[in-house]
Amino acid sequence: MKGIAAKLWGAMMALIIVILIMLWLFQITFLEQFYVKIRVDDIKKEALHAVNMIEEDNFDKFMDTMDELAYNNNLTAELVDINYDTLYSTGQMGMGGGMHMMMGNRIQRDAYQKVFEGKEISVPMTHPRFGSGSTLIGIPVIIDESVQGGLFLILPLVPVNETANILKNQLLFITFILLFTAIILATLLTKSFTRPILEINKVAMTMADGDLSARINLKRKDEIGTLGETINHMGEELSKVDNLRKDLIANVSHELKTPISLIKGYAETIKDISGDLPEKREKHLDIIVEESNRLSDMVQEILEFSQLQAGYTRLNQQTFNITDTLKRIYARFEILTQKAGINLIYNESQDIYTYGDEAKIEQVLYNLINNALNHSVEGGNVSLNITSENDRAKIEVVDRGKGIAENDLPYVWDRFYKVDKTGNRKIGGTGLGLAISKYILDAHGYRYGVDSKLGQGSKFWFEFKISQNF
Repeated sequence: MKGIAAKLWGAMMALIIVILIMLWLFQITFLEQFYVKIRVDDIKKEALHAVNMIEEDNFDKFMDTMDELAYNNNLTAELVDINYDTLYSTGQMGMGGGMHMMMGNRIQRDAYQKVFEGKEISVPMTHPRFGSGSTLIGIPVIIDESVQGGLFLILPLVPVNETANILKNQLLFITFILLFTAIILATLLTKSFTRPILEINKVAMTMADGDLSARINLKRKDEIGTLGETINHMGEELSKVDNLRKDLIANVSHELKTPISLIKGYAETIKDISGDLPEKREKHLDIIVEESNRLSDMVQEILEFSQLQAGYTRLNQQTFNITDTLKRIYARFEILTQKAGINLIYNESQDIYTYGDEAKIEQVLYNLINNALNHSVEGGNVSLNITSENDRAKIEVVDRGKGIAENDLPYVWDRFYKVDKTGNRKIGGTGLGLAISKYILDAHGYRYGVDSKLGQGSKFWFEFKISQNF
């Protein structure tokens, strides 16, 4: 976790340093370039406007414009003809000896030559005496498509240097303040970010060690808070699964113990007592076969659920008559229900076809009917209904048993869940029948559900699309 904290701290500090570097570059390093370009462009524009006055033979207005331009911008200007005679000049007090002295012979000669060739120039210069920076601007004067002279201006840049020095001092102060503030904020933010992660990691490790009651106490509304809520939800779900697993062990132990004890007991009885009595022997053997089948069914149910859960089972889907399937299941249970004193009622329906895995849907029907019978009382009714509307059909298995409490309804499809936790042998099994049915119905994409009230019985149902291709 220290690695994340260091990376976050380093990233925030790097961002601040980059911002400071950009400030220094644009406010100090590039300030003069930006300033000179803008100033030179503005002065050039004004000078061109003044030169146009000469070309329009309005020399008096030219001089007024240049005097005002020179005064407002603290610049020196000189108008020279092609014979190098000065026609107009203006200077400022303290500039140090006029334009010729400031330009120097070589710069003056090169500037005159280029301007008299009809080119505009902008040349940086340094004052020969004081070392101050300035820019030489030259604009040709063209009359009747011929260069007749040139207007030369020297724009001092002393103000920008002073501004840059002031900004340097300010930025130096700001840099120290920002760095100091950034270090404090980066440290606080890093701790704020990593502390809940450390707490989440601690709780996750506790859960991994087997303590599923551990919870994360975070009052955040961001992604980390959502992660904490997810971990807590995971812990709750794992606790439920763990409790159900314990119930499974208890249920399976109970369910296995009874048939094994019966098989052992009756086998010993046959060996010691009824081996020579055909009637008793056959009765005892029937019980052994019945309990063996019961054991086999339990093992098969657990194995099948494991395969469904792991995704190993493939659906063999085709169009089939689901009405015939329901009739077949009804016939299988009819004799058993008569012996148990329960009335199994099948409401006849026209043939309905659907597309799916017939064997798996038959298993769902078997599980739902078996569940209804297990929760019905002697003399009670269990109804099998199949109805259709438009292109949809619905199968209902309705019992008049004890019903299911409202707080148990969301969990009836969960694996290992048993509403009756008394260990009643009549309501035996592993608690996987409805979970297996849920997996099969989900795989087919069928809608399903349960409606129940305590003391009024339950109705399990599922809906499917009717197939016309048969």
